[in-house]
Amino acid sequence: PWARGGDQEAALDLLTGPGGDPSSVSSLSSYLSHLSTVDGASENSNKDKDVSFSMHITTIRQAGPAAFTVEHVQSGLTDSAPDQAHLDAQLLVSLTQPLLEASGVRAPKGGQQSFTAELTAADSRVLVDALLAVCHHVKKLTAKEPRLLELQSPCYVLGDIHGNLTDLEFFRSRVWPNDPQATAGEFLFLGDFVDRGLDSVPVVAYIMAMKVLNPGKWWMIRGNHETREVNGNTEHYQGGSFLNQCLQAFGDHVGNVVWEAVNTFFDTLPLAATIDNQIFCVHGGIPRELCAHDASLDLIRRVECPLRSAQASQMVYDMLWSDPSTPEQEGGGDLDGGGFGLSPRGCSCFGERSMDQFLLKYGFAHVFRGHEAQKSGVGVSKSARLTTIFSTSRDHFPADVPATCGCVLVSRGEIHPIVRSMPTHASSLLAAPTPFLQPTFVQQSVEAGDVYVAHDPHAGMYAARAA
Repeated sequence: PWARGGDQEAALDLLTGPGGDPSSVSSLSSYLSHLSTVDGASENSNKDKDVSFSMHITTIRQAGPAAFTVEHVQSGLTDSAPDQAHLDAQLLVSLTQPLLEASGVRAPKGGQQSFTAELTAADSRVLVDALLAVCHHVKKLTAKEPRLLELQSPCYVLGDIHGNLTDLEFFRSRVWPNDPQATAGEFLFLGDFVDRGLDSVPVVAYIMAMKVLNPGKWWMIRGNHETREVNGNTEHYQGGSFLNQCLQAFGDHVGNVVWEAVNTFFDTLPLAATIDNQIFCVHGGIPRELCAHDASLDLIRRVECPLRSAQASQMVYDMLWSDPSTPEQEGGGDLDGGGFGLSPRGCSCFGERSMDQFLLKYGFAHVFRGHEAQKSGVGVSKSARLTTIFSTSRDHFPADVPATCGCVLVSRGEIHPIVRSMPTHASSLLAAPTPFLQPTFVQQSVEAGDVYVAHDPHAGMYAARAA
């Protein structure tokens, strides 16, 4: 932008030089003189103030033989001085990232210890203040987002984390080792950040803080555990309950305040996302309502925000809770004419026919989801059109059952599963030279041969790509 008198000559040269129009000089000169006059009038009062880049770039375009247009566009630059939201988020990251980095040397699976065992009273007070502040900031961001996010590749998609610091640290240190802003692509989380694992508090704290620091790259949608009915169910989840962990970390009164503040943020989370208009991303699965003849994706866009109870909408409830049908259900006449039925957990399930209808109706090629534990981290089913992503290896299988975690990278028209490798002595599930990424649920119609696994000994993980 030419906002200083000293730059007027350069601007005038552009317009009066080759291809320029001298007749535009008069009006342009008046405009630039106005800018410099405004700057000059406030010059003395601004002597002791910090200088930072404008949030806009002024572009001047020829609009006719004797006219020009002036337009302000976003510069993409931010003020050098972080605002309070960023300061609070940076503080919360400074409190949680050491826990992430230390998680790899803490007790192994089956004997992990909650972060609260290392939390002093002083640390607790600082963490509470930072948590509550970031909850306030982050919900203002997510409340303004559409209920159906529209994202572009490259995009990393992560599934359920469930309070697992160790696996979250694996992704942090390998997928965005420096900072999300320094990593190409965007990041989408499919929900279920809390419960089961013993570190739900630092996990959700870190994920919220990263959203504040990276609002245009870091995206989250709601899972069934982002509801009070589930993450407050202390009887079922006991020590793994998010509510119980808040009470243990901060005491009854403050613990309830933190739990409610985080849930107030959960109430504002988007419900689904698309990637390149080709992949539909949801936590649970396809709802019956979206397959109706007169339905449209506007049904998602019009869902109220904040939404305190997912059970208030059958469509939302199915998006958070539903599962794909099993082969037995597909072949046993358990599904209705639309391809829907009842899942083993008592919620809706969707089959091949409903997948056909949904993908055809909206022009999608794939559906990504989480919600269902995968021993191999990533599972493929429904004729390789449904991908289930699970980003935690703990708290879903017996201690003697090997399991790993995974995510998916969508880039350049390809779907690349990324799976954390396991020690060769633990299992042959992903150990070289195992040629294929094995499915979590072998009874589902997984095309295991469609996914090739290449061992990367330097990265310490398996990068798989669709064959």
